[in-house]
Amino acid sequence: MTTELREYRPGSHSAADLTLVGYDVEATDGPLGRVEQDAGDHLLVDTRPWVPGAPVLVPIGTVARVDHLELVVHLDCHRARIRIAPPPAAVELTGGGPAAAALANRPGPRPGS
Repeated sequence: MTTELREYRPGSHSAADLTLVGYDVEATDGPLGRVEQDAGDHLLVDTRPWVPGAPVLVPIGTVARVDHLELVVHLDCHRARIRIAPPPAAVELTGGGPAAAALANRPGPRPGS
């Protein structure tokens, strides 16, 4: 994987020190899911109901922008590209904490519902 997929693009995530756990994820062709873990260079995204029971790893280099008011991560790729992302077992995920858990459990509709 290239370095540019492991780093945020300049201006895409102005508060890169904030966790994105609980944020909805939108690909260019529609909703993808919700961030379960923010591993620094990847986001673990719960893709239900798009792909039931299949979390995927999304490289942060695909993040076009982050809307902190609406709690949405916008990607610059189609959902089909994410479908070929590496399996979650391929990367060690860390992070979270109480604030992340609160965001992950926030009420509201899930993407695609």
